Amino acid sequence: MLLLPALSGNALCHAQERANALPETQAGREMIVEVQELIPVESDRKIRTANLDVLFRIRTFDTPDFKFHGGLTVSHSRGSITRQTGSFQAGTLRDEAYDSTATGAGPVLAVLAELGRRGNLSASLHGSAGVLLYDRDFPAGASRYDFMLRYGPTFSYRLNDRQDLSLSLRGMHVSNGQGFNQHNPQYNAMGVGVQFRGAF
Repeated sequence: MLLLPALSGNALCHAQERANALPETQAGREMIVEVQELIPVESDRKIRTANLDVLFRIRTFDTPDFKFHGGLTVSHSRGSITRQTGSFQAGTLRDEAYDSTATGAGPVLAVLAELGRRGNLSASLHGSAGVLLYDRDFPAGASRYDFMLRYGPTFSYRLNDRQDLSLSLRGMHVSNGQGFNQHNPQYNAMGVGVQFRGAF
């Protein structure tokens, strides 16, 4: 009989320890799903891009100022680029539009820096870098792979202690890294995204 209070006390202590550790464990299983729509910013690169990101928290990389996520980006781009063809000397120089529609996917690494929080509202700065493999040469005249860089602020509303819903503003640069030449018709875009973040 004397052992029952002691055993009950130990059980309560262990339960309290598990309850205290639960939020940290949940935060380690954080997932972000974001959909973005971006429009071109250059007159000779009329390419619209839709991106889907599925990211998971990489806690081993976290620092006091930054949170890291890794995962997969699926991208669908449609539009055209304009390139000069012909010869100036021969009088055949002209601008020609080339279809640049493609779908790609690849790994991405993202970093988040929280700028401030007030109640359920917060603002953060995001940056990401990914390598995508496309189903065809993209943009026209390039290669089947590209590096995708994205950056911009995110404004979040905390739904509860496990979930956030966010609006993001994004700039994007896509390039295959082969320098400034005709084999690397890089393009830039900007747009918005809707993001859901949850801990499981």
